[in-house]
Amino acid sequence: MSNSPDKEWRKLFRDAYKSAERASRAALIAVDYEQLEALLDYIDEELGEEPCDHTTRHAERWAESNGIDWAELAEGLREFGGDCDCEIVLNVEAEEIFG
Repeated sequence: MSNSPDKEWRKLFRDAYKSAERASRAALIAVDYEQLEALLDYIDEELGEEPCDHTTRHAERWAESNGIDWAELAEGLREFGGDCDCEIVLNVEAEEIFG
């Protein structure tokens, strides 16, 4: 039994919408999926040794050492609830952003 044309159209429209949503979220952050995963791993590791002081010092250090523009990255991280290092680890999810 095949889908009706309306169901097929809705599926195509939904898939296109979801794809556009992912692209729009990804455009908010200045790194790609692998870089974001590396950033999150780095911060998580650093927080194990130096607790969060409610700044983004670990994220800033990672950005600087990886040649990433901090101002642009910070803006994107804030869009996803990452106002300090611990909030970045808790709120920013690569899977959610990049799909």
